[in-house]
Amino acid sequence: MPVEPASAYTPVPVVAAWDETAALHGLTLALPPELARLHQAPGQVVKLRGAAGEGYFAIASAPSPNASAGERIDLLLKRGAPVADALLAAATVGARLETSPPFGRGFPLDEARGRELLLFAAGSGISPIRALLQAVLAERERYGRVALFYGQRGHEEFAYLREQVEWARAGVHVVLCASKPNQTWEGPRGYVQEVAESLSWLEIDPSRAVAFLCGMKPMVSGVREVLERAGVGAGRVFLNY
Repeated sequence: MPVEPASAYTPVPVVAAWDETAALHGLTLALPPELARLHQAPGQVVKLRGAAGEGYFAIASAPSPNASAGERIDLLLKRGAPVADALLAAATVGARLETSPPFGRGFPLDEARGRELLLFAAGSGISPIRALLQAVLAERERYGRVALFYGQRGHEEFAYLREQVEWARAGVHVVLCASKPNQTWEGPRGYVQEVAESLSWLEIDPSRAVAFLCGMKPMVSGVREVLERAGVGAGRVFLNY
């Protein structure tokens, strides 16, 4: 986990709440300026505190260019864990949740400008990758080709489907990887690291590529191995912490 600041929580209002999928629930929190100014890079996290304890959650939206006026941040919580379930039970619109300031290194976008981007996300790891994509698309001309490999177990579990249409229109090659889909699924089958073995058909030059990853340890380890074989060195592979 990223190094965190001294524990301090601020009650902030919930301004939106929705079911992104059956298992993933979206929230939008309104941060006051003193917290918003600390959101400086896509991939940073916050801690939320509720009746069942504390939990770490990656911010799913890019930093605002006008944080002095406050900022609305998106989060994606996965149902099934005690902390997340307790937070979701309390997170009705108009309620307040206790949040830490944004913290962590986040993704180093300066390393990617002028290069091609390979993005990898699994499960709720799509949260910081979504924030990264928002930042990239806000200045699309500064980057080369972009490809996203996004994995979920079932084909019905992919988040941000409507936004994926906009990503594709902006030139993002979106590859949805379902590891245990039903028979109607027509997309790639397998874990992200398995599907990523076919990097060659993306026509992205590994010598010009930078990779950003977020997901479970086996996925991260497997993707690192794939990238190394493809010629993307460890110095051009980044996590958000």
